[in-house]
Amino acid sequence: MINWEKELEKIFDDPLLADVTAPRKRITSSDRLVAGFQEILAFYETNGRLPEDTPAEASLFHKWTGLLKSEKKIERCRPFDDLGILPQPVQTVEEPQAEYQRELTEEEQLEAILHDPLLADIEDGADLGLFDVPEYMRQRLDARKEAEYIGKRRPCEDFDRYADGFKEIQQGLKSGKYRLVKFSETNLKVGRYFVEQGVIGYLAAFVEDKNNLGRVDGRTRAIYENGSEADIKFRTITKNLSVDGYSIMDCSEMTTEEFEQCFTLTDNDVESGTIYVLRSKSTRPEIAGIKDLYKIGFTVTSVESRIANAKNEPTYLCADVEVVATWKVYNVKSSTFEALIHKLFASVQLQVIVDGRRPKEWFIVPFKIIEQAVVGIIKGEPMMYDPQLRQLIMLKPNQ
Repeated sequence: MINWEKELEKIFDDPLLADVTAPRKRITSSDRLVAGFQEILAFYETNGRLPEDTPAEASLFHKWTGLLKSEKKIERCRPFDDLGILPQPVQTVEEPQAEYQRELTEEEQLEAILHDPLLADIEDGADLGLFDVPEYMRQRLDARKEAEYIGKRRPCEDFDRYADGFKEIQQGLKSGKYRLVKFSETNLKVGRYFVEQGVIGYLAAFVEDKNNLGRVDGRTRAIYENGSEADIKFRTITKNLSVDGYSIMDCSEMTTEEFEQCFTLTDNDVESGTIYVLRSKSTRPEIAGIKDLYKIGFTVTSVESRIANAKNEPTYLCADVEVVATWKVYNVKSSTFEALIHKLFASVQLQVIVDGRRPKEWFIVPFKIIEQAVVGIIKGEPMMYDPQLRQLIMLKPNQ
């Protein structure tokens, strides 16, 4: 019996066919289908949603709805669905196969080969040669080859030109002149700084180009504070930063006057109380040895009366305390403020048992960060705290 698969392999491996070149490619309906699906993927990746039935998105919307009506089209596009937007196939319970299966005839073997999914792109009427590769497959292969080129980090020969800039950013982050915000592609521009996997980077150059989906891309020159550089692709660096990266934004340190200007007091405003920050005077080694340990609290009475009996209360670690800072606030509920502070600094909350109780308002965090957090909470700014970077991250309102 002839084994058609082996016979075809012999034909394709014949040295006489080594110089055979494929004829010029013509676009097929399959190419147009996948190209249209890639446009939908690009739209989804940019906007975070599928196209809607609006005048501006009508073309993509009809392509999408038309694709969903055909199971064959869905399966044709599934290998390219990197974002998982296609509906998943219905899982069915397969019938158990018989232990004995008869051997296929030559005609049945040939029929199975011709209906192999690998040949599904050769449609009736399509002008494809034996060695022709569909356009969408060629684009996919080209994209993969391009992706295989990784911008590897190497020593930056002219790092001296950038060293002072990194020092300024490092000092500014500590002083509050600069702050970290959740990464946004709009903030990644030449001359801007960012944080990638805990390392400060600087976008020194960007040769703008378009990728095969028509999106902005191209090689960049990124300098890092450790003295290295890389010519990573723009799309790759934005993807990396979108996972756990930050943009570094310039902002002036808020003064007392600016803080007070955050509130325009009227006759309807009511003084809620006082936010206070305390430092422990405990001599216990497990307490005294902790740097940047502060208690953040809220009281509607005077701070002095609140801490008068500190050395006898587990809440104050059974030790006297020092008042580091206080703020008078208006129209703020103590329960709301305390809940926000506890949530913001939950990852750095002191874990200790004092006299059988666990104090909840002590946090291991730099005082400068506490100042910024208090101002941000009162202004209603959404934020998060990164304990590794020891920085506040300002978030967008919908994050």
